[in-house]
Formats: sequence, structure tokens, C-alpha cells
Amino acid sequence: MKKIFFISIFNLVVKLSLAQEAIELSYFVTNSREEYVQKLVALPCGIQATDAVPDILLKLEKFLAAYQPNSAYKDDRLAKESNWQALKSIKEGGYGIGAILVDATGKIIAKAHNEQIQKHRSDLHGEMTLLTRFEESNEARPYLNLYVYKPGMTVFSSAEPCPMCFIRLASAGVNTKYCTPGPDDGMVGRIDCLPRYWKELAQKHTFEKGDCSAIMQKFSHLLFFSYLLDGRGPK
Repeated sequence: MKKIFFISIFNLVVKLSLAQEAIELSYFVTNSREEYVQKLVALPCGIQATDAVPDILLKLEKFLAAYQPNSAYKDDRLAKESNWQALKSIKEGGYGIGAILVDATGKIIAKAHNEQIQKHRSDLHGEMTLLTRFEESNEARPYLNLYVYKPGMTVFSSAEPCPMCFIRLASAGVNTKYCTPGPDDGMVGRIDCLPRYWKELAQKHTFEKGDCSAIMQKFSHLLFFSYLLDGRGPK
């Protein structure tokens, strides 16, 4: 009886802890550089409001490199890896979005990040770059039936897919998870806006928010909005 009691108490503590980590959806909308910097300072990375952009990126990189995925969240390791790809893009001068491809065993078999600015290409979003590069590689053939992915494959993105990436993922027949929601431009919550055929196609596969820690969710959001730091992108 004592053992059962302590297990119940432990489970309750875990549930309360997870509940405390819940993030208001409004957090994932950032409207100005000032608001963005305030959120950066609130991270446990030691960032100061007066830090120069290179110093901010260095502190983000050091924190992420040292971060140990939280085992209480089954997708936290994938969140870290997709965030690492997003940070890589930012350091290259691009947008902070990363994506990885995971096989049925949970093994990461491909990685990529947004390259729109780097390559001057409107189509090179994180998920688009990931799928295109993988499908053009020699490693892809065992995982594909022509251009459709075999069952068990999952794309994990640092951010909720936009409409373009959403349709590409649905067409490819791959399941999708993401670390941070996109209230402004994410397509998963707007599936009812699609024409009937595309809606039915998308519903054959899973599009869902991953099971990630609060810190990784916040990290993903702030990497996504990093363009507010220096106004990168089309003028």
C-alpha cells in the first residue's frame, strides 16, 4: 500500500509540474523587437537587453548545446535537434526554422533548415528543404514509393508548418510534428480552410504539436522570430 501511495504522489507531482509548464498561446505571437528582446532576456541564457546580436546568438548557442532533453517529454530530443537546425540557419543569415526526418524506429535520418535568404529562393522553407534534399539523395529510395513516403516516417519541425509546407507534407504522405504553434501563419489549425480534396488528403496523416518542454517551445518561437533583431528579409 505504501508503494502504491508513493507512486500516486509521484505521478501527481509530475502532472502538477507539467501543468505549471503550460504556455499561454498568446506567448507565440510577438509584435515588436522590444517585446522580442524582453522574451529573450527572460530565457535562462544570460541574455541582456543591451547585448549585440552576435552576443545574443552566442548565448543561445551555448545554452542549446548544453541543454539535456527532458525525459518527461517524449519529443524533447527532436525539439532540440530541430532548434539546432533553426539556429544554424540564423547564423548563416537566414530565418530561424529547422526540420528533421525521423524513421519508424525514432532514428533521425535527415536534417535541414530554412534557406530562403541564403539561396535567394522563395520555396526553401525548412520542411521544403528537408524533403527536397532527402528525396534527391541516394538514402531516400528505401523509404519512398515513388514520391510518397512509406508508413512510419515523421517530419519534426521547430515551427508549425505554413500553408505551402503543409500541402507538401500532405502530398508526401508523411506524419508531422512541430515544437511551437504558429497562431499567425500556421496551417494545422486552419485545415478547414482547405479545398475538400486537400483537406481529405491531409487528414490521412497526422499533423500535431509535439510533446516538448516549455523551454524548447519558447526557444523555437524566439528562433522563428529572430529576424526582428536585425530586420533580415525582403525590404
